[in-house]
Amino acid sequence: MLKKKAKNFLDEVETLIGRNAFFEGTIKTDKVIRIDGKISGNIYAGGVIIGETAEITGDIESNVILAGGTIKGNINAVEAIEVLQSAKIFGDIKTTSLAIAEGAQFYGKSSMTIKEAINGAETK
Repeated sequence: MLKKKAKNFLDEVETLIGRNAFFEGTIKTDKVIRIDGKISGNIYAGGVIIGETAEITGDIESNVILAGGTIKGNINAVEAIEVLQSAKIFGDIKTTSLAIAEGAQFYGKSSMTIKEAINGAETK
């Protein structure tokens, strides 16, 4: 799913939280952020790439999310979420398109919805 767009997606990374970095607080950007370190706080971004070494405690809201690390919190993506084999997710997922690789760990509920329903009123 995201692999087809991966080159363009990776080229758009504007912010990087490195492997040895720790950030505490809320991150807000309309661009793509890559996280390889530890974050304690919520993330609101245009796109989020979560590397294998990343550890996030907090909720994530984005258009597109590529998850490879550990996430303890809920995830909302307007367009798509791809959960890689290395990912460990402890929380609920809400998105319009979801792919979970074999071997990934996911402990929570998933909800499929339409784009407008995530940021606005739920459509039935």
